[in-house]
Amino acid sequence: MIDLHCHILHDIDDGPSTLEDSLEMARMAVADGIEHIVATPHVREVIHDPEDIRDRVNRFRSALQDAGIPLEISPGGDNSALLDVDTLKGHTINGTDYVLLEFPYTHLPHNARDMIYRIQLAGLLPIITHPERNPSIIAKPQLLINLAEAGAFVQVTAESLTGGFGRKVKKCAQYLLKNHAVHILASDAHSPGSRPPILSKGVKAAAKIVGEPSARRLVTTNPAAVMSNKPIHD
Repeated sequence: MIDLHCHILHDIDDGPSTLEDSLEMARMAVADGIEHIVATPHVREVIHDPEDIRDRVNRFRSALQDAGIPLEISPGGDNSALLDVDTLKGHTINGTDYVLLEFPYTHLPHNARDMIYRIQLAGLLPIITHPERNPSIIAKPQLLINLAEAGAFVQVTAESLTGGFGRKVKKCAQYLLKNHAVHILASDAHSPGSRPPILSKGVKAAAKIVGEPSARRLVTTNPAAVMSNKPIHD
């Protein structure tokens, strides 16, 4: 499995504070069947230099090798949708055209469609992160479905499907899955404890809704297409 959204780098955002915690997250991921993680620190209040993220990924890759942990690691960013396009271009997933896009936690902006269009016009392929946790979308999931129909891709947090973020979030995630508006499952992990890098439980929950083959695509074929900068096929 491939995890496209994971706050595994230490001492850069609200993820792990120590290298040992990052390594413990990596061990947990490997035990869960994850082979590849994209390190996606928040890019919003603090605009990290893309070169700094790449350097941190390279150092963590060396630490993984020294610890004997068989996990691939690539750079990315969990980017605010309010950022300008030039900044977003520096924080795509592993240098591809795909970019994680995080709307405000409090609401979906009224001009969200225009924001998506602006990013697409620049040649980027936006992946909207954890929309099932957005109050506007919980209240009206069709808002997100409209964005998916307009060409945006959608990443749901695996733990949302298992109830980790509450009943309303779980119900919204299930609704989006049933309506074919989810392309990727990711962990959005932040720690070895409360937000661990686990995908298998979310895949199992998704399989009950869309079937095993479709659920597996959300953590294998589709994220592999992203990593290869190839089209995602529903």
